[in-house]
Amino acid sequence: MPTVNDLDLVRAMRADTATPSRQRLDAGQERLLAAIASSPSRAVKTGRGLREIRRMLLAGAAAAVAAAVAVATQVGVHPGSVDVRPTTLHPLPAADADYTDLLVERASFGWLPDGLHANGYGIDRQYQDAFTITAIRPGTRSGVTLIDHGRGKEPDLPHLPGGVPGKRIPATPVNGHYAYWTFAPDENGQSTFELRWQYAPDSWAELAGNGLHGSSAELTTMAYKIAESVRFGGTRPIALPLHVDGVPGGLTPTTAGLNNGAFDEVSVGLSFLEPGASILEISMIKTDGTIGTGVPDEQGAILGLPRPNTKLNGHPAYRTPRFVYVYGVNGFDVSISATGAILAKLNETGGVSGLFLRTTVLGTDEAQWTTKPVN
Repeated sequence: MPTVNDLDLVRAMRADTATPSRQRLDAGQERLLAAIASSPSRAVKTGRGLREIRRMLLAGAAAAVAAAVAVATQVGVHPGSVDVRPTTLHPLPAADADYTDLLVERASFGWLPDGLHANGYGIDRQYQDAFTITAIRPGTRSGVTLIDHGRGKEPDLPHLPGGVPGKRIPATPVNGHYAYWTFAPDENGQSTFELRWQYAPDSWAELAGNGLHGSSAELTTMAYKIAESVRFGGTRPIALPLHVDGVPGGLTPTTAGLNNGAFDEVSVGLSFLEPGASILEISMIKTDGTIGTGVPDEQGAILGLPRPNTKLNGHPAYRTPRFVYVYGVNGFDVSISATGAILAKLNETGGVSGLFLRTTVLGTDEAQWTTKPVN
């Protein structure tokens, strides 16, 4: 039987969706991005500015919003299966599985151009605990993304198109702090820019803009007005549209993200890690009513959304021992995947299907969302 690596279980997403984080993705996320770029379902602009913003948005929820799902075929579950429910559940002690502050707004915009407001948030703890906040204009791909790299060494310089090494382009200080461009507005009114500054000792932030029209001088003024108004050090937890009960204790939260309108999508993603590359990913996307028709090919991969092979709580679902994708749950499609030791722990309480059955989807009304989404 064909097999796939655990990290390839859920490998690509609906082309125009995202949840925040940063450029330095692991190899699996790079493959995810490649799959998005080649997705036939939607045309995706490939300019450097949009690529960078999409990378930032994607890493925060590596499994949010699938458009091409790679799955193992050795599932033992066949089309036409009846509803699958765990039989014996042994919830973990609450004190042993306490996950708080998964997504906190530690930086915020003070001023934004007309038509922009914050609509994407993410945290990536894999590198420098980077927090990302994005404002994408509805119905367009234009907007800005702020990355608070937190305390640590200066981030690496990004490469320019064609693999050209980046360089520091002199810039006026931001609120008296050392700053430079890594990609500056040019004399022709280039709509993409990236401004980086050291807002506190050993603490770095950068502001990326894409698709914002104006002359070089106008875009420079805009970038500085936004950057100088940024507030750092926030502690506000960000509410999410789900509550999951029974995530095993002792895991390391690695990424969390909420897309609340950027690229005209609503999606959320959480990921957890245990030593030895054991991964748990939980994600949702606001449903568009689509039910997948994809089936495994000879290599065991499914292109597109998977065709249901069972039901969970009355909802059409695709289920394998490591992965579930459930359609139309209180306004969202839900996916959960797990590998290795984390999967072994979940199997004591009904597996990934059991975790789905302990997941409450809170709907699209933000007033019902929770700042304590896990356990």
